[in-house]
Amino acid sequence: MVGFIIGLLAGGTAGVFTMCLCTAAKQADEN
Repeated sequence: MVGFIIGLLAGGTAGVFTMCLCTAAKQADEN
């Protein structure tokens, strides 16, 4: 159960980080 929670936290953090990278890349392409 603890491993599952850690996995969710790690996955969520990685997902947010990836979304930020994608958003920054799109903005860079537009400019």
